Amino acid sequence: MMKVESLIGRKNWYDLWLRIEKETIITILIGLTLSRASIFKDLTPFGFAYLSAYIISKGLSIPLLLSVAIGTISLNGFQGIGYLFAYILVHILFAIIKEEKAYSLIKASLVTSIIFLLSRAVGLLLGKTVFIYDLFMIFFETIMVFTFSYIFSFSLPIEKVRGTNIGNEKTICSFITLALVLSGMRDFAIIGIHIKNVTSIVLILILSFNQGAFIGGITGTVLGMISYISHPEMPFIISILAVGGLLSGIFKDLGKIGAILGLVLGNGIMSFYINGLGISFISYKELILASVVFLLTSKKVNEKVTEVFTVNYNLRKDYNQKRDEIVAKKLHKMAELFESLSITFKQTADEGEYYSTGEVYGLVDNIANDVCVNCSKYDRCWSRNYYSTYQKFFNIIGLAEIKGGRNKAVYTEIDKFCIRPMEMLDKVDRAVERLKLNESWKNKLKENRILLSEQLDGFSKVIERIVSDIYEKPSFNEELEQNIYKELRNNRIDLSEVAVAQIGEENLDIFVDLNRAVKSDEKIMKIISQTLEAPVVRESQNTNSKRLRFKLLRHNRYSAVTKVAMAASLDNKISGDSYTFGEMENIHFAAISDGMGVGSKANRESKIAISLLERLMEANVDKELTLKTINSVLRAKSSEDVFTTLDLGLIDLYSGKFQMIKTGAPATFIKKKDRVEVINSSSLPVGMLKEVDFNVYEEYIEDGDIIIMMSDGVLDSCDNMGKREIWMKDLIMNLDSINPETIANEILNKARSLATNNRDDMTVLVTKVWKNV
Repeated sequence: MMKVESLIGRKNWYDLWLRIEKETIITILIGLTLSRASIFKDLTPFGFAYLSAYIISKGLSIPLLLSVAIGTISLNGFQGIGYLFAYILVHILFAIIKEEKAYSLIKASLVTSIIFLLSRAVGLLLGKTVFIYDLFMIFFETIMVFTFSYIFSFSLPIEKVRGTNIGNEKTICSFITLALVLSGMRDFAIIGIHIKNVTSIVLILILSFNQGAFIGGITGTVLGMISYISHPEMPFIISILAVGGLLSGIFKDLGKIGAILGLVLGNGIMSFYINGLGISFISYKELILASVVFLLTSKKVNEKVTEVFTVNYNLRKDYNQKRDEIVAKKLHKMAELFESLSITFKQTADEGEYYSTGEVYGLVDNIANDVCVNCSKYDRCWSRNYYSTYQKFFNIIGLAEIKGGRNKAVYTEIDKFCIRPMEMLDKVDRAVERLKLNESWKNKLKENRILLSEQLDGFSKVIERIVSDIYEKPSFNEELEQNIYKELRNNRIDLSEVAVAQIGEENLDIFVDLNRAVKSDEKIMKIISQTLEAPVVRESQNTNSKRLRFKLLRHNRYSAVTKVAMAASLDNKISGDSYTFGEMENIHFAAISDGMGVGSKANRESKIAISLLERLMEANVDKELTLKTINSVLRAKSSEDVFTTLDLGLIDLYSGKFQMIKTGAPATFIKKKDRVEVINSSSLPVGMLKEVDFNVYEEYIEDGDIIIMMSDGVLDSCDNMGKREIWMKDLIMNLDSINPETIANEILNKARSLATNNRDDMTVLVTKVWKNV
């Protein structure tokens, strides 16, 4: 049993090593080669800089620590003890402080540089006699660590750049890192062919052929300068590789052979210019081998390079576009369905305006069966004078419907042909009342059908607006993307991509893809806000913690705040008034609803109106449809007369446009710097009539305006009904305070003190508006 457990344990350990990610292997190899790259023969700061950059950007890594340590020992032997001490110290230090303190990329690079300086200084003091030259070299090496920590941070993750929008800075940083990796190969050769030279030529050919002369020239310059930095003939090599890459990119239109020919010509021209008829700086064996490798691998490698250097979203865009089209078509079909249902309900509501013939005949038959069957004159009326008797019954029912069943005129008409007039009158009265009751319920049903028809039509329009939004194609702001990307990387945010999509003139969505999840997005929001110089908010919570979406808020030109003061009537503890206020998508709103009467019943009706208003506004439903919906719901929910006033104020904080919508509400007052304006309305409350009656008032607000809304209980506290608005206007004009809460309380207290018999609820909503600096 023990043996079986042991074998299982070995298998798991073996599987663990097999599951090492490709990213980790590449990171280890890069660390190993960078730690062997040197300048001035014995200075090797690049391993420490790469380890520091990795810790700063991606986190602690024991495999990388071991790889740079092995690379340093393999090159320097025991003379690399100072570097080993620095590696261990920076690893331990960031293991302690990384989770507790947040540093920007610059600060973190500075901290690692100081750690390196102290470690190298201690190693130097313990090792030998110190000269000024040694101190100077340590300071120089520290500067190199600071610089390359920053460069490596921007080139990370070099093994995972596919699909990322690479800017010029990131391209250069990646090339520098790659060149130092090649430099770390040093003079490793097989049968006289240097691997570094062959790799450099292959890279130049691939990038020149794929990206053209510009990238080819940059590649040659960077590889020549960095990879051969300690080579005595570095300037000549730089010129050969740079001109070779340039000509290779120019000749790439001739195909792969053209790219190779361009590099050979560049090498030949520069070698002849430098050496005359001397030998080439690049071995022809290496040149031929590199050309063969390029020809054999160029097809596969070119696809990968294209993915790296080109933000190739074509496939994804096509997929997204098709998906959007499918969604849009389904929504369009749904909109058509709602529109069709709306038309159907409207048509059914228009039918049956009058009593049907069957209803009237049934009414006559019922009366005849109850009164006439047992009458002695039944044969005379219904056998010999059937049609004239029916006509008389029709006339009596029509007269009873107009005059009322127990009217004297109806009795007189019945008495002319019936020997039992009182019994007949009673039956006719009951039948007509039943007919009217049925008609009342039919009208209710008709109103509900009309309401449903209008709602479905409104939903259809809302869906059509959504469809048009889907088809509106966004544009991508590359300049903002690069600025945000730089700032986030500079603040040690480990991300792979930033996309800034702009839909319309003002809607801006920012997408940030992280390589690893963060505990809080507050830091990212703050950095993006500072970069854009405008506030951003988290648009939605995604289950994928590595993908964040933010939305840019328009910078409001105005701000507003609303305060309320209210009091219930003396007879009730519950106020019949309801109110709401808030801000939604740069629109500040405030509303008061005053239910019919006082107490809990009025409160219930006004709450229904306010609740529906809030929900419909959130759904971005048209204002007229919103009021129609509230009106129809109040009429449909009860057999009694139910109505409520509604006073709604909307302020666009971006443009300053103010809208006041009134349905049966009392006057609203706007206190300006030198005057008080009155907004009045003669409309009826919602729920009173079939068709909603409302007035809309519009104007542009000014800095310092104070908007005062109130229920009718406040104005009714003035004894003189004809002058109550003048009284309130004078009261507001004489208020010294500009604090909305103080104004609301003072108006309410004044109204309560004047009310001799406070039988109505009182509510005051005061909104202060000011212009942002």
